[in-house]
Amino acid sequence: MNRHSARASLGMLVLLCSASVFSLPMPSQSVPSQATNNLSLKQALQLTLQYNPQLKTYPYYVRQLEGEYKQADISPAPRAELELSSDEATLTLSQSFELGEKRKARVGFTHAKQQQLQTEFEIAKLDILAETSRRYYQLLALVKQKNLLTIRIGQENRALKIIQKRAEAGAVAEADVATMALGLARSNNTLEQLEFSIQLQKTTLSTMWLEQEKKEFKNLKGNLSILPQLPSDEVLTHIIEEGINQLPDFRYQVALSRLEDSRVSLTQSNGSANINLGLGLRHNDTRDDQSLVLTASMPLNFSNPNRGRIASTQALQALSYEQVELTRQQLSIELTRIRTQLRKELQQAKRINDELLPLASELLSATQKAYRQGQYSVLQWIDAQNQVFNLEQDLINSQVRIFNQVLELERILGQSIISAK
Repeated sequence: MNRHSARASLGMLVLLCSASVFSLPMPSQSVPSQATNNLSLKQALQLTLQYNPQLKTYPYYVRQLEGEYKQADISPAPRAELELSSDEATLTLSQSFELGEKRKARVGFTHAKQQQLQTEFEIAKLDILAETSRRYYQLLALVKQKNLLTIRIGQENRALKIIQKRAEAGAVAEADVATMALGLARSNNTLEQLEFSIQLQKTTLSTMWLEQEKKEFKNLKGNLSILPQLPSDEVLTHIIEEGINQLPDFRYQVALSRLEDSRVSLTQSNGSANINLGLGLRHNDTRDDQSLVLTASMPLNFSNPNRGRIASTQALQALSYEQVELTRQQLSIELTRIRTQLRKELQQAKRINDELLPLASELLSATQKAYRQGQYSVLQWIDAQNQVFNLEQDLINSQVRIFNQVLELERILGQSIISAK
């Protein structure tokens, strides 16, 4: 990448985001306006890419490196020197010639910094988009919990009316009425806290793009119940094993290692002495004549004056080689851990949805019927309601963990690996 292509490369990274790692089932929409008040995940990501303050700083770093590249490409300027004495005047023009390929080393070092910045930007973009998605899913979860609690409050209201009628008929004690009324009051209090949390999470999400006029939205278009379908073990293993060298985190470590290689070359080049050659004209007033003057000078370095810096940079270079291999191993372990955890969460969500919730709903129905017949206490009825409610809460939490694990897996891979049901 030369000094003119760095900014273009960053621009391409931004343009590629729409086909990047976050491909969950959201309808294609333009950036939301005040008129729509609806926000999809894709729109949230577009807003983040366009307005996120951290991402907006990178073009300035690119321009800084463009300036450093220009500076690295500059050769030493010629020097003019005038020497006067009582009867002589000498004008000399000299030029310093860099030895040890210093200019090439400077340019190479700046080029390595540009590559490192480009990879750093790519990782920052993935991290920020992943954080936007996490905040979006958390808001989805809060809204779903609110809807779930609203349904529960409706059930508790109906149950309270039933209990009150039975208490008026003398079939149950007033304590049953108080017990259910207390549960209803606690549910209403939880609903109030949830509404506050939703408003706070909306603000937390919209701070990812920090645009005041685009913060207002009422509804989300996502659905946590539509879980991602992972590819087969064979396909996923192939993606992980064959693509390890292309992972953003690995390429970033490689870029850092190449930066250390360039730093060593630059330090070694700076240990070479430059030679200065000059040609001048000397005029002697006493003899009224002129003569040519040729000068040559260079430091007499009997040992490399940069040997300490060279040893230091070589140590960092060796360390960077070790970190490349360490990063490879860490990424492999982390990908295996995420894949295992993700499959466990998918199985757990399926078990809750297909087995546990139907059983809990059946228990609730039977308990409610038994209570009306005077066979169960109100506490048993409330416990059955709690069983259903807690399982539904567990399902929501499991769904959020699934989407977050998918986000982390795709963030590390730097690509989409899921399909939606």
